[in-house]
Amino acid sequence: MILIVGGQAQGKTEFAMELCRKKKEEAGESPPFLTVADGRTSKESEAWSADLLLHLECYIRRLMEEGRDPADFAAELMERNSSAVVVADEIGSGIVPIDAFLRNYRETDGRICQKIASFSNEVYRVVCGLGCRIK
Repeated sequence: MILIVGGQAQGKTEFAMELCRKKKEEAGESPPFLTVADGRTSKESEAWSADLLLHLECYIRRLMEEGRDPADFAAELMERNSSAVVVADEIGSGIVPIDAFLRNYRETDGRICQKIASFSNEVYRVVCGLGCRIK
């Protein structure tokens, strides 16, 4: 698994797509075809087989709003799709929300990203479209 993190609109998606393409080309797939799951719109089940998973933070929030534990989703993702490239916006910086749910969401998102980062073979932080490998 590869985890890519960074602030909103920093170029993570483009960086991730290029990384996925290179990975598939190295595996001999030409032209590389990417399957993408997006936490803003995709079903959970789409994450189990996607090459690229965008907006992990949105999956987490949706599950929390449904009263479900997103740690279960993360564990299943790591088990069922360990070769995925996962992209997450950093949501823990800035002003701490007054709303208890939003504070809990930020905390939960951070802890899940830590678990996925420790599981991942590679972790990148993207700023201004530039990816820096941190693991």
